Amino acid sequence: MNYINRYRIKMSFACIVAMIAILSCTKELKQAINYVDPMIGTDGAGHTFPGATLPFGMVQLSPSNDFKAWDWCSGYHYSDSILKGFAHTHISGAGLAALGDILLMPTTGKVQLNAGTDENPDLGYRSRFTHNHEEASPGYYSVLLHDYDVNVELTTTKRVGAHRYTSAKGGLLNVIIDPTHHIMEKVMETEVEYLSETEMQGYKKSEGEGGERTVYFYAKFSKPFTNYGIAKNEELMTEAKRWRGENTKAYVQVSLLPEEALEVKVSLSFVSYQGAKANYDAEAAHESFDDIYARAVQEWNSQLDKIQVKGKSIADKRVFYTGIYHSSISPNLISDVDGKYWLEGKVYESEIPQYSNFSTWDTYRALNPLLSIVDQEKTAEFVNSLASRHADAGVGLPVWECMGHDNVCMIGYNAVSPMVDAVLKDIKGIDNEKVYQAVRAAAMSLKKHSPNYDKNGMEEYIQLGYVPAELNCAVSKTTEQNYYDWCISQLASKMNKTDDAALFAQRSVGYRNLYRADKKFLYSKYLTGEWREMDLSVWDDLIGNYVSGNMWGYSAYVPHDVNGLMSLMGGKKEFAEWLDVIFTDTTHIAGDTHVDISGFIGKYGHGDEPSQHMPYLYNYAGQPWKTQQYVRQVMSEFYQDTPDGLINNDDLGQMSAWFVFSAMGFYPVCPGDLKYIIGSPLFDEAVITLENGKQFIIKANNHPQENKYIQSVTLNGKPFTKTFITHEQIMQGGEIVFEMGSKPNKSYGASEQDMPVSKVRINEGVNVLPEITFKPFDRDDSEVFEGSRQIELVCNTPNAEIFYTLNGHTPNKQSNLYRDKISIAQASTLKAIAYADGLKPSFVYQRDYYAGRAFNELGEGYPKLMLENRPEKFGNPDGSMLFDQKIGTARFNDSRWTGFNGNDMVATIDFGKDITINNVSLGFLSNTGVWIFPPSAISIYVSDDNVNFKKVAAASLQYAQSKLEKPFLQRPEFSMKNNSTRYLKVIAENYGIIPSWHAASGHRGFMFIDEILIN
Repeated sequence: MNYINRYRIKMSFACIVAMIAILSCTKELKQAINYVDPMIGTDGAGHTFPGATLPFGMVQLSPSNDFKAWDWCSGYHYSDSILKGFAHTHISGAGLAALGDILLMPTTGKVQLNAGTDENPDLGYRSRFTHNHEEASPGYYSVLLHDYDVNVELTTTKRVGAHRYTSAKGGLLNVIIDPTHHIMEKVMETEVEYLSETEMQGYKKSEGEGGERTVYFYAKFSKPFTNYGIAKNEELMTEAKRWRGENTKAYVQVSLLPEEALEVKVSLSFVSYQGAKANYDAEAAHESFDDIYARAVQEWNSQLDKIQVKGKSIADKRVFYTGIYHSSISPNLISDVDGKYWLEGKVYESEIPQYSNFSTWDTYRALNPLLSIVDQEKTAEFVNSLASRHADAGVGLPVWECMGHDNVCMIGYNAVSPMVDAVLKDIKGIDNEKVYQAVRAAAMSLKKHSPNYDKNGMEEYIQLGYVPAELNCAVSKTTEQNYYDWCISQLASKMNKTDDAALFAQRSVGYRNLYRADKKFLYSKYLTGEWREMDLSVWDDLIGNYVSGNMWGYSAYVPHDVNGLMSLMGGKKEFAEWLDVIFTDTTHIAGDTHVDISGFIGKYGHGDEPSQHMPYLYNYAGQPWKTQQYVRQVMSEFYQDTPDGLINNDDLGQMSAWFVFSAMGFYPVCPGDLKYIIGSPLFDEAVITLENGKQFIIKANNHPQENKYIQSVTLNGKPFTKTFITHEQIMQGGEIVFEMGSKPNKSYGASEQDMPVSKVRINEGVNVLPEITFKPFDRDDSEVFEGSRQIELVCNTPNAEIFYTLNGHTPNKQSNLYRDKISIAQASTLKAIAYADGLKPSFVYQRDYYAGRAFNELGEGYPKLMLENRPEKFGNPDGSMLFDQKIGTARFNDSRWTGFNGNDMVATIDFGKDITINNVSLGFLSNTGVWIFPPSAISIYVSDDNVNFKKVAAASLQYAQSKLEKPFLQRPEFSMKNNSTRYLKVIAENYGIIPSWHAASGHRGFMFIDEILIN
């Protein structure tokens, strides 16, 4: 019998187990689980994993590989044909890479403790596989390892991963235990210990997106070991039963008959060995693989049965039920059965289940509102877990919490939305006062700065209502935080905190200061009152203003004040026309987009969250047929039942939740306002079974798959003309029926009383403009001068007085009063402040001026800069930003740096004639947290013919690990000793292979260079 037939027999057995587990369930339950395909999203940029997990469980037991590129964030990518093994923690659909804890790998033949490589798996324990011999379903994964003729099956409880390895030939089966495996983490310490002839334990201590953390494991084997061993740095140690070190691995061998199976159960704890063992005893001590699998199927059936759909399209059902599946993976349990959990470096004990992996910046938009309908018990647990961060741990609400650590990789105090939404929906089991105290504290915190998107700007935001353009991504930070403030205002009103309700309502409309009437978009505004202009023909200029979205999406992102935005644009008609232009604008934009922007319809990008509400905005303008058109276009073009069926990373279920909502026919544009905006139902029928025992039924007559336009609606048998439905109406149960047609019914939803209203109401006479003096500034934006420089300061506040310093001190009214131009003849740091009667003083203006050559004496077109290696993603392709007299700041995304990905910078400057050079300097940035490393060496050459070059200056750059672990900017200067030359070549050598202490070890990083200064 060949291995393919054996695989089919094994899979048939697995299917029989599943059938037995669901015989007692309804036909719909059986259908639901069979429609789920965990492979959807594992190809392309979906970033999902195919392995076994339970709803919101601690364990995600899945095939895992080394991190190769961004598409391997989950540890698995469909394009692979090699597997390294099976690890117990993964993140579903994230845009960040992490985890991959405690990898096991069954092998046969000689024991190899080196993993080998994908290029040459025969050097280690990896194995080839094919998708023809791979199976994935909720709570189950199986694959045939071709190199070993071993079939692997995986299933889980909440805290325990169960493995079953069936060897075709029998004999000795090796199981490699590799605690050093990781997905983009730095592994600091590992331990393995044998406890008996069938038991072992160990841990992995690592640092990465989940902070500095430890994961403990306990493993129980179904057969005694024939042999075992521990390796230090992959060297076996004789008779060792326990070892601790940076690189500790182990193996066991068991003897099997042909087609006999070995079962291994591995429990986890992020607290202790005792916790791992207690988790095992509570969940798996007396359970076989088949028992665990049967319970997993039953639990997934229960989760999937909460919404049942009927329709002709099998593909749509597969996308829909897989969407529910992906929406039910995260957040993830982190507390042990005894209530202990790890958070920000400490162990706590809780009476409530504790969760982490809160990607709330993504999930507040659709996933959390979906769970607030179908899974209110879990919603309460998630909200209570978040509230405890403030009430119990005192660490504040997380921005993006991974495994109990807030890595602050995104922006804003986004956890506010799902917490407030749940309280406003009166979900039981939530302490409202704890929630309020947590969200209010988050809205006042000046901490939580993102390493990716600059300082949060809260000091300025609290005073102004908006984040200024001096900080990156200012529009995104403003609109997001305006919405969060509106949520807090709604909660304050519910709890009769009237002063706070008024305060946060006023803060929530600060975006109005960023609306440019001449452009009809939200632009970043400096503290000077000037706009940050953008070149809309290139992506580079846009990326600095918006996080994971674009100008078009974030200019529409005021979900709490849509009517206010429409008023700025002139009214509903003008707003609808504005949306029309966005959805039909196909003009080309050069360069690279942000990695998360994809799935375009015009300039609408569905591939990341900030824009995903936009198709529904037509309802607010009385043109819902356009919502119906574009919602259906998104569903049909950007969601498929294939491995590459997601247009971008699923973001822990948010992309999937958008489809689930939209396919049912409505969507929560503004979580917290208790309304769902009606779109275009995809299925003949959808039945939501509520936890209160009621059902809400959505029916769409006349073939909704083909006919996308709503003709009329009834709710509980009565005509229903509104284009939104309330949360209360859904929770009361009942039936909404849509009559569908092939052409728009433009009278449906066109009446004023039928449109949703979203408007912030603030006290009459409240000024949303800042009552603060504008910051003074130098209108001449060149920062490099030759000889001397005259600085002319201006202030956009009339009659303001300006005071300044040139000695680095912070200016005040006792500093130099600006009366006329300031003359400087050497490199200087200017600081200035403005005062005006009746207004707060301005923020301090700071500008560094550098002495250099302007080259005004050269002929037209000179100097010319030529690059051997083109920059990638950052900087102009021709390298012109290296020589534009604008100096890069300590922010890597300030749109001034030129980034070389793994390559050297070789820049040659042609002056057109011989010139004398005294000094050359250039700046470089180091920010290893985002893979930016300093150059390893810099050298300067001169030439008269651009062929023969002579080295005239050089420096070798070496830094200790402690220096590289913190961002820094340096600008070394090289003496040229009055060299005369026509050609100058500057070479900055890439750092090389990233060292072992870094999570990206083995890769080559970015090198960021800016401004070659010559004098």
